[in-house]
Amino acid sequence: MRNRIDERAGGPGLYAWYVAALLSFAHLVSFIDRFVLSLLIEPLRATLRLGDAQIGLLQGVAFSLLYAVAGIPLGRLADLRSRRGLIAGGLAIWSLATAACAFAGTFGGLFAARLLVGAGEAALVPSAISLLSAYFARDRVGRAISVFTMGASLGKTVALVGGAALLAVLTPAGLTILGHRLLPWQGVFLGASAIGIALIPLVFTIVEPPRPDRAAPPRLDRAFAHIRTHAAAFGPHIVAACASILLIQAFGAWTPAYFARVRGLSVIEAGYVVGIAALLAGPAGHLSGGWLTDRLTRAGVAGPALTVMLSGMAAAIPCALLLVSLPDGAGPVIAFALLMYAISATAGPCLAGLQAMTPADHRGAVVSVYMCIMTFVSVGLGPFSVGFVSERLAPGGGALGIALAAVTVGVALTGIGAALIGRKAAGLTAAAVAA
Repeated sequence: MRNRIDERAGGPGLYAWYVAALLSFAHLVSFIDRFVLSLLIEPLRATLRLGDAQIGLLQGVAFSLLYAVAGIPLGRLADLRSRRGLIAGGLAIWSLATAACAFAGTFGGLFAARLLVGAGEAALVPSAISLLSAYFARDRVGRAISVFTMGASLGKTVALVGGAALLAVLTPAGLTILGHRLLPWQGVFLGASAIGIALIPLVFTIVEPPRPDRAAPPRLDRAFAHIRTHAAAFGPHIVAACASILLIQAFGAWTPAYFARVRGLSVIEAGYVVGIAALLAGPAGHLSGGWLTDRLTRAGVAGPALTVMLSGMAAAIPCALLLVSLPDGAGPVIAFALLMYAISATAGPCLAGLQAMTPADHRGAVVSVYMCIMTFVSVGLGPFSVGFVSERLAPGGGALGIALAAVTVGVALTGIGAALIGRKAAGLTAAAVAA
């Protein structure tokens, strides 16, 4: 059958990598719809009269509330029902919700649309990770998951570079639909939503891999029991992973505004600069993190995923300090690219480490539990924390650079400490699951 899986002698077949690439593209689309708002911060502030704290709520809390609430039941369904069907349904919901953002005339309306974007995107990760874990063996799944998470970096790039290009086209020409003239930022939201709608038919080319033989369907309480039994491994891993993803979310949300507001670029210029830097560094970081995780796994290193995660967060601290302290010019851009490489390398290991510690029957549920926690902590608080600190230090938004640096140092040190604590227990748990 073309849907199986991994051959130890020859490695995964071409179809398995096709599935990984297609899921990565779905992840890319989800991050376009999630992060295109970060490009549009300044025009949204002007049109809807929003403050930094409100922008932080729209990028974080509004997206994360339903994302987190829907995640656990959708992860449970990923262990029981068609994963490709869940992904296709989620695509439809979040794409239509992104289109609704274009017509939101108030903070409340935009908040509601962002809630629905989060609800739709909650279907993707548990189903995709469950599929990849079925298609690839334990010592190769790190690379496959990194290909999937690489879609996130590419999605941010497309959101920024593609969004900036579309914004440049629409700014002088405008966009008229059914006799109504739309503002340029509204046209960018509509363009982002169209990509997701076009992707839905391709999702149905994924063949569902066979499930493990079992006498009864997997029970959610057993997934929670597995987490409790191995709390010494799962607890530190989730703390470290949340720290890693919080940094990714914070910089994805605020770096375009930082270069526009602090470094003096236009919104379009900031989109190009940040997007191209992320394009050069982000995918390389994802692939490096996956490759290194697999390499450390084969070498028998305890907690290979946590080892990669703590290394990336340690490198992020000096990069963030250089980003906000170097004079204008190429220096801050290079510092940002290095920062993106470092934190992007942690994204794949966050998920690969969970898979290594989880039996096949519970992977969708365990990933959804992690996604619920991570969404509240990282997606919800990451963008908001930077906006909150920025407004408290300087109500006009002039302390955005200091806020980015302060959040990076505090969060990265927390994640590094958790990773150091959990490495041994993670290695023991993964060995027990593999036995």
